[in-house]
Amino acid sequence: MWSNENFILAPLEIKRARKRLFFSFLFIFSIFFSIFFQVLSFPLQEQNRLLLANQITNGSNRANIVDRNGSLMATSIPAWSISAHPHEVLEPNQSAITLHKLMPEKSLELLKKQLKSNSRYVEIDRVSSPKRIDLILNSGVTGIHFSKTQTRLYPKGNLASHILGNVNRDGIGLAGIEHKMDDELKSNLNSIQLTIDTNIQYILETEIKKQIKFFEAKSAAGVVLNVTNGEILAISSYPNFDVNYFGEASSNQKFNRATFGNYDMGSTFKLINTAIAIDSGKVKLEEKFNTTKPLKFGRHRIDDFRYLDKPVNVAEILVNSSNIGSALIAERIGPKTQKHYFDLLELTKKPNLPLLEVSKPIFNRKWPKLTSITASYGYGIAVSPIQLASAISCIFNDGKFINPKLIKNKNEIFEKRVFSKKTSLTMRKLARAVVTHPDGSGKKADAYGYLVGGKTGTAEIISNTGGFKKNANLSSFIGAFPINDPKFLVLVLIEEPKPQFQKLKHRFTTGGQVAAPVVRKIIQKIAPILNVQPIVKNLPKIEQTLKLDILDDNSKVKNASL
Repeated sequence: MWSNENFILAPLEIKRARKRLFFSFLFIFSIFFSIFFQVLSFPLQEQNRLLLANQITNGSNRANIVDRNGSLMATSIPAWSISAHPHEVLEPNQSAITLHKLMPEKSLELLKKQLKSNSRYVEIDRVSSPKRIDLILNSGVTGIHFSKTQTRLYPKGNLASHILGNVNRDGIGLAGIEHKMDDELKSNLNSIQLTIDTNIQYILETEIKKQIKFFEAKSAAGVVLNVTNGEILAISSYPNFDVNYFGEASSNQKFNRATFGNYDMGSTFKLINTAIAIDSGKVKLEEKFNTTKPLKFGRHRIDDFRYLDKPVNVAEILVNSSNIGSALIAERIGPKTQKHYFDLLELTKKPNLPLLEVSKPIFNRKWPKLTSITASYGYGIAVSPIQLASAISCIFNDGKFINPKLIKNKNEIFEKRVFSKKTSLTMRKLARAVVTHPDGSGKKADAYGYLVGGKTGTAEIISNTGGFKKNANLSSFIGAFPINDPKFLVLVLIEEPKPQFQKLKHRFTTGGQVAAPVVRKIIQKIAPILNVQPIVKNLPKIEQTLKLDILDDNSKVKNASL
């Protein structure tokens, strides 16, 4: 039943509805105006925020790292971090889509989750470029905040990557110099100067890389050392990595073979064995040993790559790289004397370098007779390339051992006498003969004019099962120049080079064929940088210095020389 009361109230309800509609519209308009104002004013607000951030740096400056010539190797540059305050973000889904377009490496789903988070603060990007910041500022996305920080830049990319290391996003050193000298780099605004010469480093790395590619090798390492003061001018491990992308590098790339890798170095150790024999007086240079047949120590058989047809003296043993002859010399030296010299050469302890990635040598601590025998030709003791380089430099540097250095301007040079000056002079002659004698294994290391002397090494590589890998060599050469007055030493070792019959018409992957040519090329290129002038004339004084009368140029071998 209808009542007149209903008709009377109808206009009143309409009036109330209009009033509610007005207030609703006013509320909506206020919200819209608020959003509009925020969007409109946001870029200006954030720009002002950035201006403030330019005056305040989060964290302290980190010192630069430079090479010996002041060339920049590592520095800190301004960067910006991006964060979101989720409660300030309007339309999180659309905002996430916008941000994803500007930073496609960020997951869209993750961005949505971050912008919808109940947290007061979420980090979106730790390090961003100024260009990215500008794009976000002009995108209209609300609730995004910026703060100035620092990022570490390595201008030379891959160069000396294992030595430099890297820092994490909080500016804490992760590896290399960055890790080992983290406190000093944080507290010292003065640059840390390395002994490295980036020009020499580049040459070393480039030539090694070429040879790796040519022989399809697995890996390599190299060292250039000043033998007079122990300064490391270049040190390389391959494969390497771009330091700016440290996190993307594999564990194989990060592995520093030059300081952390331990290897049975093979015949390069014959230089050490020979020097010990001469210096200790246990063996005379002209004394002859029978190397015409294999040698047995218990169940251990010692062979030569090539057998000589007659007893040979100490010089001929070294020049022809005889394992048998070296073993017989080591037997004469004895384990106690040999171990004493190995200790003095610091081949039995961890090298003192400002790096985390430094290994302890591997050997039998009891040093039995068999260890002394095999160590004479580079087996049974595994050391790093930098250890070998330091020990050999002692032989050529008047018999004085100097700890290798990576940091410049530290005046402390710790040196000790290991061999007599007379022994050192004799070893220079022998090392030169390895390169110049018709039977010498190091002929391909002879850089014209620079008087290179040194020793090849060809070692079988131990497999994970304990035996030796089939057809897998560690090929190396270590040489000093100019050998009449040694100043610099170069070591190159290449792991598992493959035979290149089509290119070379032979299948040899020895140190003489693989590593010696690289050392020659390196010396030819770095000598001018080091101000070493070539000697292109036969100078009687130098000839007399290097003359070795006890070598027979007509000695015959059963197998052709490499």
